[in-house]
Amino acid sequence: MAAAIEGFPLKQKLKLLRQRAYAALSYRGHVPLSVSADPLGAVIHVDGMSVYAPSALRWKLYKKGWAARLDQLEREYGVGRHMNLNEVSTILDIGANAGEFAYVAARYGARIHCVEPDPKVFACLKANTSALSGVSIYDALIWKENADLAFFSAPDTADSSVFDEGQGDKITKPAVTVERFCADNMIAQIDLLKCDAEGAEPEILEGIGAMFPNIRVIALDTGAERRGARTHRECRTLLEANGFSVFDEKIGKRLMTFGVNPALKNHPDAAQK
Repeated sequence: MAAAIEGFPLKQKLKLLRQRAYAALSYRGHVPLSVSADPLGAVIHVDGMSVYAPSALRWKLYKKGWAARLDQLEREYGVGRHMNLNEVSTILDIGANAGEFAYVAARYGARIHCVEPDPKVFACLKANTSALSGVSIYDALIWKENADLAFFSAPDTADSSVFDEGQGDKITKPAVTVERFCADNMIAQIDLLKCDAEGAEPEILEGIGAMFPNIRVIALDTGAERRGARTHRECRTLLEANGFSVFDEKIGKRLMTFGVNPALKNHPDAAQK
């Protein structure tokens, strides 16, 4: 089993070798994994899965295995806590990255719409979800209005964003609102709107418009990704203005803001708070 891909920085090679030693000792749940080069970036091999990623650095997410990674995502985005999922659930995943949450949806038979604006990351999303049913993928940018928008691609550091941090390649993409996106794709109701937009969470909320009453739970990553600042206060204001109960939570290292629609809380699939 290869420990590292060619050209991997020495520091990362050492970390991979340490991971191999930990896995051999079953230390704190670490499992064997390896990384290989690929035209899409890299492939992480773990627990019989081959996960395509734009950067080999993502191997660290899988130190404790594939199932543990999905369990982590469930906790971070409130599954079983703010909502339950089943075969009639619909998820809108904005900033889907390489598509891991599609596998969370698959655990429950839920329908998921994965939206990813970065071309390189979208290619990994497509490769990772090609064998899954109930998944639709979109090379699209969600924003507060329908317009052409500058987007800065930085997939190697997972920092692709509409905000220029001085490290991304500038491209121009057509942006659409959540309201327009749902109308175009005949999405009438959303049980979970999952959003990791690298600081653009308030603008995405602004573009929900008439879809707000039809969304049960909104889960927003509101970490310090907008030029080093969080967006939780702006998101709380927008959610509360549209009738949502708001919960700010820290799950592991992830800082989250949840909006729960009280009008849909008693839906038979809703988790009880």
